[in-house]
Amino acid sequence: MRIFLALGLAATVSLADAAAPCPAPGEPVQWRADYCMLKMETDDEIAVSACIEAEGKRRFPSSCAGNTHFKHQMCELMIRNGTKAGTVEACVKDRAFKGRTVRDGGAGS
Repeated sequence: MRIFLALGLAATVSLADAAAPCPAPGEPVQWRADYCMLKMETDDEIAVSACIEAEGKRRFPSSCAGNTHFKHQMCELMIRNGTKAGTVEACVKDRAFKGRTVRDGGAGS
């Protein structure tokens, strides 16, 4: 009975996690590009290509986890340099906050 209950609770938590919308939907390479452009303070795709490639070697359990990591990093950078107000947590939860590459569906679009 206890084993069944524990398994049932675990399944419920997993389903709840899976049903939660990703705070950073989109293509992972676009999130990496936006992060690298912000970090390197340029919108030159060629200049940030090494950063995009290096960041692409990181492994995450899901594309949402990776996207959220880069969104978190972007929020930290912007709040630290004073171009965005509020907390990192609020920024990550803000579905409207995203870089130009993610918003436009690709670089140069």
